[in-house]
Amino acid sequence: MKYVALELGLSLCFVFSFFNFSAIAWIDPSMLDRALIGEWREVYTGSNYYYILTDLKTFQQARDECKSYGGDLAVRVRDFALRSTLHKIFNFDNAWIGLMKEGNSWSWVDKTSSTTGNTHWIQSPLQPSNSGGNENCGEIIDAYSLRTNDAPCYVTRFGLCEHNRYGYVASNGYRYVLTSKGTWTNTRNECINQGGDLAAIGMKDFSLRAPIQQALGFDGAWIGLRDLIGGGKDWVWADPMITSSTSENTHWIQNPEQPSNSGGNEECGEILLQYDLRTNDRACSAETNGLCEIPIIT
Repeated sequence: MKYVALELGLSLCFVFSFFNFSAIAWIDPSMLDRALIGEWREVYTGSNYYYILTDLKTFQQARDECKSYGGDLAVRVRDFALRSTLHKIFNFDNAWIGLMKEGNSWSWVDKTSSTTGNTHWIQSPLQPSNSGGNENCGEIIDAYSLRTNDAPCYVTRFGLCEHNRYGYVASNGYRYVLTSKGTWTNTRNECINQGGDLAAIGMKDFSLRAPIQQALGFDGAWIGLRDLIGGGKDWVWADPMITSSTSENTHWIQNPEQPSNSGGNEECGEILLQYDLRTNDRACSAETNGLCEIPIIT
């Protein structure tokens, strides 16, 4: 089923045009390897791709760069053996990883809590030291046997990025991948050109949202939910049949209560990590990653 530009005045016309949305040009993901030659270098290990940012960046700049390709700073370096493998390939002196301090606690950017068994802090001198009171971001350092150090987030380092190019295969028979950042319409067209659509079937099942997010590592993403008429009155899911939304299958944010239709034009649905992956309405022209749902053909 395909969404379309909703420009006609009658509800019936809206529904009819919903099935005839034209896709925009899309870059084949097989071209991505060539696009990454230069600032990125890539290696596949296990079930994930790893990239090294070869320009020095602050922690946030490095993280934004990783996320712009649908990944994030590396978190599976909780496995210490993986650090050695990646270092042999990329040969970096130090690199940001997906570990940061929030309040008084350290956590990984996929929201996994830090423990003595997964952070691998430098032991001598003992880290994290929070020298200067502002060392809130994690790096790994070759000179300290690839163990973890805390550093000010504003200093520049290489970035070690991680991305599961093949996405997350769920138990419902669909594979979930992230698009590049774009409007709701643009990300949806990316999903269509991969043989799927913005996620709808899996999003109705709230229990699937957390494992999908943990695998793909996004803060927010468009999903296949749109206000068909406007005004926050007729939300519809994009699955093989036009399926109306219900309180049981949309999982709207409760505080502040959504959908709010703030500004009178919030007609597209997204899920947000900061609100426990519940659903928010947002202007369709805003840009974020899209969450694609692609049927697995066996």
